[in-house]
Amino acid sequence: MISDPNLFRKTKIVCTIGPASGSDQMIEKLALAGMNVARLNFSHGTYEQHATHIEAIRRVSSKLSLPLAILQDLPGPKIRTGELKKEAVWLNEGDDFTLTNKQVVGDEHIASVSLASLPNDVSPGNIIFLNDGAIKLEVVSTTNSEIRCKVVVGGMLAPKRGVNIPSVRLNVPSITDEDLSHLLFG
Repeated sequence: MISDPNLFRKTKIVCTIGPASGSDQMIEKLALAGMNVARLNFSHGTYEQHATHIEAIRRVSSKLSLPLAILQDLPGPKIRTGELKKEAVWLNEGDDFTLTNKQVVGDEHIASVSLASLPNDVSPGNIIFLNDGAIKLEVVSTTNSEIRCKVVVGGMLAPKRGVNIPSVRLNVPSITDEDLSHLLFG
């Protein structure tokens, strides 16, 4: 048994377990280095892969007589841009750009979004980030199907990139059907 004075520390160390860190040997190294919680990212991987990692975590926990919690990180709802005519388009600061809930093949002027209610959820002045925050838009006006924006911080936009709207309550469920399926597995 490991006698670790840090075992009951209030701060916990969480490590993501995946293909590169899922072997018994690597999990043991992480545990001996202070890992308290093994995180499984359910945005990636199969149930079979996650089951293999869970078994390895439990084996190492038992071998070391060390409690290792398992954190199931669910993907949650995702809002994404749609397809584009090109591999990527450049949005320039000061340009007008429209997001729409209609299925369009986008360009440097317009792109579709996966959340149909989004035009009704945002208001002028709201900030929308695209591509993991690389592009910043400010909402100028909305209709039932479009969000007209001004590009505040430009950048390269590729298809199916993440859309984030901080500080805005969206009409989207917190837990998706996919999340429920993951929870049942866990």
